[in-house]
Amino acid sequence: KTLRIGIRIKFLVKFFLINIKFMTIKSITVYCSSSDKLSNKYYQDAEEISKLISSFKINIVYGGAKVGIMGVVAKTAKKYKNRVIGVIPNFLSEREIIFENIDELKIVDNMSERKKLLFELGDAYLALPGGTGTLEEIVEVVSWKVMGIHKKPIIFFNKNNFWDNLFQQFKFFEDENFSNKNLQNSFHIIDTVDQLKNIIIKWQK
Repeated sequence: KTLRIGIRIKFLVKFFLINIKFMTIKSITVYCSSSDKLSNKYYQDAEEISKLISSFKINIVYGGAKVGIMGVVAKTAKKYKNRVIGVIPNFLSEREIIFENIDELKIVDNMSERKKLLFELGDAYLALPGGTGTLEEIVEVVSWKVMGIHKKPIIFFNKNNFWDNLFQQFKFFEDENFSNKNLQNSFHIIDTVDQLKNIIIKWQK
């Protein structure tokens, strides 16, 4: 009986420490587009979001580019003296889209290594509007959370219903028993910057 109690105490301590770790949000990985051809509204939202994150001094981890929404996120963060870490593969850095005026730039061999570092360096994940690359990255961290690989917060910025088709597909997966029923509960959906602010405030407590 004493042994069972001791084992249970060790388990509870380990569980508590793990959850404390995941509640301490010091960095957020931002997944987003590198396109310069978008409507200006997307860049304006990105600027506002980066400014908000920087006001809480939460480090930004992102894809390392100086163009598109990526560039806006990084440049805005640096404008407000926040720490920015970029991760970019060799073949993209050679196209002169790399943003060198950040605090730390990690150039990796391929996209798989890039995704691995973006995952490891973030204490939370935020999906802004993006294309197939952004979709691949954020769906992977959602899938890993459902499988229990991590417990980190995941947020979709869904202004103007940008991600609604993805959420409908997730629902279809669940309805047809292709996915675990907790899939839709594995992430937050927001459509305003104020909602993101409220989440970050909760992280600080």
